Amino acid sequence: MGLLGPNGAGKSTLLRLMAGLLPVQQGSVLLVGKAIGDYAARERAKKIAFVPQSTHFTFPLSVGEIVEMGRHPHLGRFAPLSREDRAICERALRLCDGLEFKDRPFNELSGGERQRVLIASALAQTPEVLLLDEPTLSLDLSHQILLFEIIRKLHREESLTVIVATHDLNLAGRYLDYLILLKEGGIAAQGKPKEVLTPRLIEKVLDVRVDRLNHRGDFPYFVPAKKAGRL
Repeated sequence: MGLLGPNGAGKSTLLRLMAGLLPVQQGSVLLVGKAIGDYAARERAKKIAFVPQSTHFTFPLSVGEIVEMGRHPHLGRFAPLSREDRAICERALRLCDGLEFKDRPFNELSGGERQRVLIASALAQTPEVLLLDEPTLSLDLSHQILLFEIIRKLHREESLTVIVATHDLNLAGRYLDYLILLKEGGIAAQGKPKEVLTPRLIEKVLDVRVDRLNHRGDFPYFVPAKKAGRL
């Protein structure tokens, strides 16, 4: 599922509520019928992995150590990683095209490389739900596509639930099954990509005019209209 909308629409706040990182002021957030706040932190971390827009580490950690941190919810106190844990971490890093810099200091990587490592760490948690806040923000085009291919593959083959906040209408329309269009903290539209991604709704919510193309008739694709903005 994708969360779309302008800056300030509430995408990041909604993800943090889903992750249990913000207190619920009204209504409720349920995971498998249980209030998210009723889960102990370790149990919640086994079920939900959240990757924010940016993360900074003060201590000098290697890429491998960052990914291994994803296994902590599954380990006993002071317990070392097992062979299986290490295999899970290596697979996650391989999926995110990061094995080549496994031993490099995390803080020396580029922004896009760091993002791939953080996503690998989240995958190493082996969660049931993966929450991603604008995960393609620092990625080059090839790794943007790689990321969406990965999450679609994990969803289809391993039943991973993935919720992505993104500004990329074309990637959302191409790879995601269901979209929620947010505006000013409320839902402006929701449904399948073809239902939500229409020029009328995009102009109404995002305040930009676009032309819609159909790629092979199976998903929408958008380009700016000749007079796209307000200037």
